[in-house]
Amino acid sequence: MSASTQNKSSIASDFPESKYAGKRICLIGGKLQGVEVAYLAKKAGMVVVLVDKNPNALAQSLADEFYCFDIAKDKSQFISISEKSDFMIPVNENEETIQFLKSVEDEIKCPLLFDFPAYHISCNKNRSKDYFKKINIPTPVDKPDCPPYFVKPPSESGSVGARVIESDDELKLVPINYLVEEYLSGPVISLEIVGNGNDYVVVKETQIHVDEVWDCYAVTPLPANDSYRKIGLDLAKGLGLKGIMDVEAILNPKGTKVLEIDARFPSQTPICVYFSSGINLLLLLIEAFTNPEFKDEGFLNSTNPKYKDSFCTFEHFQKKGSRIISGGEHLISAGSDFRLHETENLQFKEGGADIFICSGENDYQAYTVITYAKTESKARDVRDKTISSILKTLKPKEQQEKSWHF
Repeated sequence: MSASTQNKSSIASDFPESKYAGKRICLIGGKLQGVEVAYLAKKAGMVVVLVDKNPNALAQSLADEFYCFDIAKDKSQFISISEKSDFMIPVNENEETIQFLKSVEDEIKCPLLFDFPAYHISCNKNRSKDYFKKINIPTPVDKPDCPPYFVKPPSESGSVGARVIESDDELKLVPINYLVEEYLSGPVISLEIVGNGNDYVVVKETQIHVDEVWDCYAVTPLPANDSYRKIGLDLAKGLGLKGIMDVEAILNPKGTKVLEIDARFPSQTPICVYFSSGINLLLLLIEAFTNPEFKDEGFLNSTNPKYKDSFCTFEHFQKKGSRIISGGEHLISAGSDFRLHETENLQFKEGGADIFICSGENDYQAYTVITYAKTESKARDVRDKTISSILKTLKPKEQQEKSWHF
């Protein structure tokens, strides 16, 4: 199918020094990970080419070109697109698609920014747990003697199927292939590592704010944690990582315990990392595959000094009548149209914001709100003003109320 360009994004580059401005990156997948990469690519002035078999792919409004077809069923068109691309990245977790890409890896005409062996380990939580034990990575205890338990399926993405079990009777109803671990309380944290197989860059810690169903509704930056960074580096070295990986852990009085790893481009955290450190994880990933001096110069080439040592909040909300309430990223997956909201009269002395609206059937509406400034207090001011601007579109000023819980 021919490319569609009618939804070309209005996101402007804010990194004119990026040496990748004007380069073409092809995204295989247009859901949440695709949105993340497309946004970061546009911030670096890149041309975004999106391929997805879903005509309502969320990321298409951020793309310069959109090709709607199944790559596994039209190999020739797929290879043709790779010939016209500078880089390609899978941003989906569809097993059939990943296997197809692996089978044609040698035929793709541009760098494919993906580590298949690392992904094979990380996409299955049983394999990941075995790997953690092999290299002595601290994790929650398996199959503890008494509740509460934390259970999760072996291969679902993110928080899907994860929950706390309070009794042994309830545990009997859990599928036999689920992982059963001790439940640990504490902040959930994330950290990205990028490697070229020999050298590795540990990037920026973030906190994952989760709701009652363990879905992430907000991300904020954290200061450096040396022990956590060493854990991340050990995990990357053990895999010989050539690509990107995020390490999710929990901060508990028993110490930092790794929950899972994912050797693919994540959603939500990279944008927060960008606006709080200036590091564009997409550009850093490209450097890992293309720059022989990756560890040093590659790191600098991916960094926008404009946002170094700043603060960012990345959040999701859902419209409920004339209110908005916090919610997980499933709010965005539930929609069929995702686009940048052009806010009027929203100006800041310092910092900035982007609002995305996700729409669906029956007047469904959700928002992704990104706010940032040089300090946390200034970023909070920007956030409050941004959310107030959304509320103004929903009800009269005298009836407005703060109804988000973060």
